[in-house]
Amino acid sequence: MNLSVGYLLPENKVSEITKKVSGYFENDIWDTDDAAFNDFRKSEWGKTHRKMNFSVLPSKLKNEVKFFILTRIQRDDLQLYSAVHNYARSIKQLSKFLEKFYPNINSFADLDINKALMRLRSHLSELGLSTRIYGRRKLSNYENLLNRLFLFYKDFYDTRDEFEKDIWDVRNIPGARFPDHESRHILNFEDIPVPFLPLAKRYIKFRISHLSLGQCTLDVRILKLFLTFIHDKNPSWKDLNALTRKDIEDYLIFHNKKFHDKIPSKRSYLIVLNVFLETIEKLQFDEAPALPVNLLVFKEDFPRPIKKSENDIKYIPEGVLQQIEEKLEFLKPSKYIPLVVLLRATGWRISDILNLRYDNCLEQTSQGWYLCGDIKKTQVMNHRVPITKEVAEIVEAVIKVTKDQSNTINNPKNYLFVQLEGVRRGRPYNYYDIRRSLKRFTDEQNIVDNSGNPFFIKNHAFRHTKGVELLNNGMNILHVQKWMAHASPEMTLQYAKILDTTMRKSWEEATKQGIFRIEIENKRPVKIELTDIANEDIIEWEYIRHNLDAVKMELGYCMKPIKQPCPTQTNPCLSCRNFCTTPEFIPKFEMEVKEVREVIERGRALGRQVWIDKNQTTLDRLEPILETLKDGAMHHLAGKKGREYIGEERNHEK
Repeated sequence: MNLSVGYLLPENKVSEITKKVSGYFENDIWDTDDAAFNDFRKSEWGKTHRKMNFSVLPSKLKNEVKFFILTRIQRDDLQLYSAVHNYARSIKQLSKFLEKFYPNINSFADLDINKALMRLRSHLSELGLSTRIYGRRKLSNYENLLNRLFLFYKDFYDTRDEFEKDIWDVRNIPGARFPDHESRHILNFEDIPVPFLPLAKRYIKFRISHLSLGQCTLDVRILKLFLTFIHDKNPSWKDLNALTRKDIEDYLIFHNKKFHDKIPSKRSYLIVLNVFLETIEKLQFDEAPALPVNLLVFKEDFPRPIKKSENDIKYIPEGVLQQIEEKLEFLKPSKYIPLVVLLRATGWRISDILNLRYDNCLEQTSQGWYLCGDIKKTQVMNHRVPITKEVAEIVEAVIKVTKDQSNTINNPKNYLFVQLEGVRRGRPYNYYDIRRSLKRFTDEQNIVDNSGNPFFIKNHAFRHTKGVELLNNGMNILHVQKWMAHASPEMTLQYAKILDTTMRKSWEEATKQGIFRIEIENKRPVKIELTDIANEDIIEWEYIRHNLDAVKMELGYCMKPIKQPCPTQTNPCLSCRNFCTTPEFIPKFEMEVKEVREVIERGRALGRQVWIDKNQTTLDRLEPILETLKDGAMHHLAGKKGREYIGEERNHEK
């Protein structure tokens, strides 16, 4: 919605600006050390000892700039210090530009912003002012201020319902799904051909209520590509009623040329397009094609998916993990260290770690510690996975610090990893900041792969690593699916396909490589020895604990599922009439009795009655036999006849 020159601005909005820009703020020169700014300072450091001069601005725009700065500071979208240092210096040059090119402008919302930015860039260049940031082509402070003013007032003066606009801010749409840690909240329909704009908006309005912002952003991008092609081919069309198979075939030719050998993109774009056509058909949109979609798009149109190789699963090799453990204390800023520990320990997505709440993310039971949270992508609510005591101590330390500094203003949703001030106040850490921090960590600490090449650590790689690790350690694939909160076993199978026997090690070695803790005081990573941790605290969790036996066998433990039958589990030889043993086996029996008793005691400590019952059965058979042997007698239920006669002789004796 561009406002034409001379357009009357909404009276209620003008009054809102006038009301806020009153009292001290009516002055054209602001002294930011004045008491009027006391409420905007976070600390003594917030003092800037600088002034902001608005007198050079055109009279019609002066209050808009003041209102813009005050509003953003009050919302905590902008710090006073940043406003002075980034914007105050730009106002003078911006005012000269506006006076030269836009002397009669009513509002910043009246600008054709793309044209205005090009003019400003040229104007700055003529004055010898650089418009490059750190050698790259980005918006300079002058361009950034002009662009922000335009976007702010374009939205401020537009009082229409969000769905009527050509640019939607999903934060204004009830029920829209978007993660708080994301900075992007916009769906832009401006590049979609005007005749198809209502269709695209209606479709996305249906989708935004149950799909993520990321998926809807992809939808808009693909709709723009397809509808622009159809509009160029048939300029008179206002709907898709006349769409034919020939139109789809022509689009496929265009589509294949655009993506060339990018098979994954080619396939995903066609899938999204097919979903669009099927959905508007099912919802009986007036604009839907007259022909059934199955006569327009054929399964043969979709490129076959490329099978993923081991290299496509970006897990972190063991050698790299060891380097991370040894150097993690050097990750900057240090507030990201606990977050990386949780990524490593749980295999959760970064978005799910950032969504943790300090008031309910940690749970202690008689069986150990659990990390608890919601897995948004697959809608698994109240999901929990086991963590070691050492990792739990790290979480407890973060909870204490966050809780002590949080209130209903700076952390209303009780996030564990939260930004307590600034533009992102009350929201989780920024995903991209964490990624940049890991990239810097990789460079500075010289993290390399087995070939000596730099290894760039991506947030999601920790998830792949955990999935591969659990499967390599022998965990049932259905248990891994539940741990990872995958929607289907097929997703988990992607990890199973890269199992390499050369990577498989004993459980002890794999555990030593996979588990570490950070000392609270000096934040130094320390390896945890297997003997220091109960076995189940490492990979077992509630599902496994409640569905597995732990029965002592002669050479180890039987850990079969409870419902799986096994005729030999409870050692039937002890009750078999043909079993024969003598006093020379007393040491062996004493050892067996000792170990079975230990398993029973462990079952009592964990509340596992099935362990107690089945091992008690074994103990009840072992102890009488041991007593018989200690009396110097032989144990053999069949007796002498069973030992001395065989075959026909036995039958004859009977």
